Amino acid sequence: MYYIIASHGEYADACKKSCEMITGAAPQFSVVTFTEEMTKESVENAYRKIIAEKGEEQCQAIISDIKGGTPYNAAIAIRHEYPTIALVSGLCLGMMIALNIGDTLESAIEQSREIITGEGVSSENQSKEVVESAEPVDNNGIVNFRLDERLIHGQVATFWTRTLGVTRIMIVDNDILSDEISKKALQAAVPSGIRLSVLSVASAARKLNNGTYTGQRVFLIVRRTNTIRELLEAGVKVKEVNIGNMGVKNGRKQIFKSVYCTKEELKDIQDIEKSGVLVYAQMVPNDDKKKFTSFIN
Repeated sequence: MYYIIASHGEYADACKKSCEMITGAAPQFSVVTFTEEMTKESVENAYRKIIAEKGEEQCQAIISDIKGGTPYNAAIAIRHEYPTIALVSGLCLGMMIALNIGDTLESAIEQSREIITGEGVSSENQSKEVVESAEPVDNNGIVNFRLDERLIHGQVATFWTRTLGVTRIMIVDNDILSDEISKKALQAAVPSGIRLSVLSVASAARKLNNGTYTGQRVFLIVRRTNTIRELLEAGVKVKEVNIGNMGVKNGRKQIFKSVYCTKEELKDIQDIEKSGVLVYAQMVPNDDKKKFTSFIN
């Protein structure tokens, strides 16, 4: 019997080491560490490798750090392939200690819920800060246009949507429309209270240009440079586009941090710039905006 534990960065590995410090060896925990240059597909492959080596029947669950993050979203596809494997979010030391001393997964989850306590915690309301530049363009509702191959993941679900005051996340991708697993993953990842649209390029352009989302705050996310170009060619009005994440793949070279591009993708981005739309790089809201061409000139 074993569990796959997965997180952004070294958190899962650190949890395992802390658990072993308290309860002794914990060989039943197999760690997957998600790093910036990885894609959702590479996380899926890491899960598959562990399952192939240790066996599907013995795997009790994949436990990720946060719901909606890339480790969690990748596990949704794995669970479709291996429906007997449970999927849990909220990885923490208390949960792992409970599992390592022999408690059931259900009991470990319940115990981890009881761990969080607080004294002297203020309940004062804090106002949400919305970025100054995030105003819809031409009544189409778009407050941010982002290229992110991971689509809805931790940074998007927990940071960008709050900072931008988003009311709707719009995913534009022709291929996802026929991919039921990917659509279910997006539905599971979207934050509570935020509406989700998954549209083709043609449908998105028509609705945006017709003012369907006037009065809303739309976070438009795509995963390919040519999708940006196609939306602009279809008349969608935006002032700027954020290149947030493009992972390591064959034929790509690193431009900066977690952005890797092929020559064709770079040409798309340069053509977008030439059309009068500012293309910049900003992984998270508190990073400085940097003009994309500054990395390639």
